[in-house]
Amino acid sequence: MAVHAARAAVLCAKPRKDGTFNSGVKIREVCKPNEVQLDPAAVGFCCGATSTTFPVTTTCPTTSTTTTLPMCTAGAAVCPGSGVCFNGHTCVVDSGTGTCGCTGPPPTCGEFGTLACGGTCETGSTCVLDNIAPPGCPVVQLCHCTP
Repeated sequence: MAVHAARAAVLCAKPRKDGTFNSGVKIREVCKPNEVQLDPAAVGFCCGATSTTFPVTTTCPTTSTTTTLPMCTAGAAVCPGSGVCFNGHTCVVDSGTGTCGCTGPPPTCGEFGTLACGGTCETGSTCVLDNIAPPGCPVVQLCHCTP
């Protein structure tokens, strides 16, 4: 196994008697005897880390809050449009009795908003409640399907 020494490039220039330079700058592995090695920082090439800061304005989303969802009352004459059923179904008019019942299909994920997050998703996805607000904003919940 061969081992090689690392080589670094240096900046070289020929000095005048008064200390100024009368030649172009050369990039070499080692300066010639009649040249001096230049400091990259002294000629404005580098050094030190710099950073730039840009102001960022975050616009927080507006929200509305639902405080309650109506419960589905089995046997009632009128079914609420988003009635919540505890058996995992939706509140619909029962075709046999003509009254409300929890016999409809399962709700889709997010159908009842964030107060009762749950429901069906495509195969391989799960219905979850997430905060979708950017950092520094009030919490904004979203009930949605996620893989």
